[in-house]
Amino acid sequence: MSTSAHRIFALALAITLAGAAAALAGPLNGRTYEGGAPSSGANSEGRRVRTFATGNVVLRVSGNGGSVTVRFASPWPVLYCHAQEGIRVQTTHPASISSSGNFRAAVGERFRPGPGAPAIVQLVTGHFSGGSVHGVIYTRAAECSGKAGYSASAR
Repeated sequence: MSTSAHRIFALALAITLAGAAAALAGPLNGRTYEGGAPSSGANSEGRRVRTFATGNVVLRVSGNGGSVTVRFASPWPVLYCHAQEGIRVQTTHPASISSSGNFRAAVGERFRPGPGAPAIVQLVTGHFSGGSVHGVIYTRAAECSGKAGYSASAR
């Protein structure tokens, strides 16, 4: 093979690999990702503690891959103290997914329907990489705040 043929081959290989890497950087369009709620995290004081969450974190990617909607499949929120009752209402809006696969979504949670600010806000951040997503759930609640990592896979 001549030197110019080697260069052309190397360039074609580099373009192919770059395209494959870019395809894996974002989410799988139209797919649902699901993973278990975190069992431990760091409370607002930075201490490693157990969470009182159950169920799954569910992330639904739009058909065009431009946004994601996050919800929790359990009435027991990711908290760092024990809730006396379960969540009855979750509110969320689709969050944009960047070209690199990153997103930031907020889920408001209420113990009862009605007006006013939600009792708990779960800020869910993450990074999609093909069939998986990894990130952090930041919990904002009166006395039970903290953060915990999570991961989920496409079903």
